[in-house]
Amino acid sequence: MPHETRFVRPPEALLPTLVEAALRSAGRRSAPVVWAEHGSHTLVALTDDAAVRVTRQPHAAHDLLRAQRLVDALPPLPFAVPRSVGDAVEREGYLAVPVQRLPGTPEAPTRPDPAVLRDLLDAVHAVPLAPLTAHLAAPRAFCGGDTWQQVLHDRVVPLLPADVRDEAVRRVSALAALDAVEPVLNHGDLAGSNLHWQDGRVVGVLDWDLAAPDDPAEDVAALATSLAAWDVLVGVLDAGTLRRARVFARTFPLQVVGYGLLQRRPSAEVERLVERAGRALRAEPSV
Repeated sequence: MPHETRFVRPPEALLPTLVEAALRSAGRRSAPVVWAEHGSHTLVALTDDAAVRVTRQPHAAHDLLRAQRLVDALPPLPFAVPRSVGDAVEREGYLAVPVQRLPGTPEAPTRPDPAVLRDLLDAVHAVPLAPLTAHLAAPRAFCGGDTWQQVLHDRVVPLLPADVRDEAVRRVSALAALDAVEPVLNHGDLAGSNLHWQDGRVVGVLDWDLAAPDDPAEDVAALATSLAAWDVLVGVLDAGTLRRARVFARTFPLQVVGYGLLQRRPSAEVERLVERAGRALRAEPSV
């Protein structure tokens, strides 16, 4: 049974048509499909030999095409990425893109090898930016890009319960105050089910939609938070990067609310995100 995220979905009657058309464009046979529901931007139909990414909302089609061009332009990496295996197809404004199904599973080791995490970060951050410029997202596009601070301060904070608004403002201000560093290719969501593992190593990296030229500490924050691996990374990353990563991580609950607002998600979904952010802001810092 697919994991139920309660994210918005395309019309149910449209999904089989989209998936079958995308598989035909890839020369793949129609087959029983398992749905991967975790992505907030797309949902994914998995078959034995391919995957099909489907936009959750029509206005997301342009970004999905841009992100897929980025993936297809990536140089060889020490892990697999979901390169195209056929043409994108569109039905009623929704887009489906057939891609390679990656090896491994999203089940991470209980305590990942610090060298594996360091090598993953190094591989992503060493990719040359120049050949990818046309396909990259804006830094922090997830919550507004150049206007991220305004989105979080002016639109997200007022939605929060009154008792956590001051804390939210402190976290936004701390991120805005970070010194600029030389940007690198930043995956943008290097976490959770976007990483596929096999025998303790990362063998696949999914969902490059938010890849941007940015501070590498953002990827560190996502990785460390997702895997509860802050202590693991202490021995393999410099103190400055880890300090900045902690600042990024403390804004993640707010960024998720900002994403919901910018994506015009249903009000019930935004309300759930606000509720979760309130709980996170009340909790003791986890990093």
